[in-house]
Amino acid sequence: MHFLNYVAMISNVVWAAILGSGLTFFGVMLSDRSNTNRLIKTLAHESAEKDKDRIHSLRKDVYLHAAEAMAEVGSYLGKIPQLDPTKENIADGLSGFFVASTKLQLVAESGTAKLANELTARYSEMLFSLLAKASPVHTLQAAIQIATEFYDQKQSEVALVLAEITQLTESGSTDFQRFAALKRSFENSQQAATQLGEGRIKSFEERNLAMREYTIALLKEMRSVGPLQMRLTTAIRSELALETEASDYEAEAQANFERIDHSMRELLATLEKS
Repeated sequence: MHFLNYVAMISNVVWAAILGSGLTFFGVMLSDRSNTNRLIKTLAHESAEKDKDRIHSLRKDVYLHAAEAMAEVGSYLGKIPQLDPTKENIADGLSGFFVASTKLQLVAESGTAKLANELTARYSEMLFSLLAKASPVHTLQAAIQIATEFYDQKQSEVALVLAEITQLTESGSTDFQRFAALKRSFENSQQAATQLGEGRIKSFEERNLAMREYTIALLKEMRSVGPLQMRLTTAIRSELALETEASDYEAEAQANFERIDHSMRELLATLEKS
């Protein structure tokens, strides 16, 4: 009872001050909570943006390297017939793309990663198919090198025998047995050189035909993989936020490929006639 009396003795002014202080306190609490929530959201947004920027930067480096490696594949496949399988592992030429593709699949979206994986498998199939086509070229090239070495050796023997015959003739020698032996040696070496030369010419002709078959096979393979390459390139451009009209891009790329195809077929037709 005494407590209530004391409360009643407190003036309205004091009560107003107490009430005002309480409202101010709760207002500060609500403001702080709002600011805290806003700060948390801001920090979360900034963190997400930083993660996006970091991933975008990482993808940019990986994608550009992958695009460069993809562009080099066609060039490498085209020079396989000129490589020597006894001195190098021809399959190593695609290792750069395979590494770049693996990195791409680690950071890419699932759709892009799937396309990269599919292209990797397709390039592997192309490599094995083209190695089979290049095998006759490599075999014939080895035969040409061997024939050339023996041809040069026989030509050197012919030159030595002729030099010795000339020396005997100028000396006035009457050693007919020696002349006969040198003549037989000359004829044998000359005959062997002629046979080797003819065989080498035949190997050159067969190699040219094998190269033509390889070129045709390469062109068909590149034509078949072209659409997949374009889809992967379009997906990469999309992830890098580069504007890409897929239909226009693919149509332009296909038109360029058709031009190259037409020029290649004209070249092949010319080679067939020659």
